[in-house]
Amino acid sequence: MPEDVTGAHGNTQRDTAPLRRDNAHIRQDRQVAAPTPEHVTRPVITHSPTPQQAPHPAPQQPYPGTGRQPAPPPPPPRQQPPQRVTPMGWALRGLVLLLIAVVSGLVWSAVKPDDEVAAPPPLKLRYDFTLVRKEEAFQGCKSVSTDSIQNFFSKQECDHLTRALYTTTLPDGRRVLTSVITVLMPTPQIATQLNELTTKDGTGNIRDLVDDERDGTSDMPDLDDAAYASGRQDRLVVIGDSAFYSKSSKKDPALSDVTNEALKLGWPQDQAPK
Repeated sequence: MPEDVTGAHGNTQRDTAPLRRDNAHIRQDRQVAAPTPEHVTRPVITHSPTPQQAPHPAPQQPYPGTGRQPAPPPPPPRQQPPQRVTPMGWALRGLVLLLIAVVSGLVWSAVKPDDEVAAPPPLKLRYDFTLVRKEEAFQGCKSVSTDSIQNFFSKQECDHLTRALYTTTLPDGRRVLTSVITVLMPTPQIATQLNELTTKDGTGNIRDLVDDERDGTSDMPDLDDAAYASGRQDRLVVIGDSAFYSKSSKKDPALSDVTNEALKLGWPQDQAPK
């Protein structure tokens, strides 16, 4: 069979030259011939061009006011320098405070109760009085009064009554007993009426503790009005009387002086703890 039909090959080496796309052999030892127009199907690329990287797009700048970033904080407010107070301003402030104090004092004087009237400050006494006995008359003033004064309390009872006995010694050594009675009335006007009544003769009186023969008074001298005195201190009427222990007490100026000094014990005696 023919050699090309049977596929038998001799020992001859086969030509393995590369083929072109048109199955034409390319000989390495020959210069590539320029293709003829009938063989040209597409342009021949003799080398691979190096790809160029596309430039990175520039970051887009956000439009003013549309970005997500917070707006910068506004500048701090401008502080005004402190204004100095003029001398006239200080004077006006002082005047306003003075007016407020005056008005507050007037309002308090108008609304405060009468029983909160401050007692006068205690004065330094010229005699040393020692308290012997004191009683609170819870039964009222009418039950311990006599004559016209008792009738007075029938119409207007007192608010508070105290009766006390004191002893003192004169510079010459004589010992004196003094009675001090305090009567607190509802108003200063009523207290004035009571004080005027007690200073008149024959109108009666408020009995002292010796007259009522209280315990411990049996050896004390009688207080027979030899050195009687009274006085009004706002709503308080103070009644006093004195007598010597060892001798007659008839109209002795020294006794009257002791009684008048003892009237200063009125407010402290009335307001002392029960």
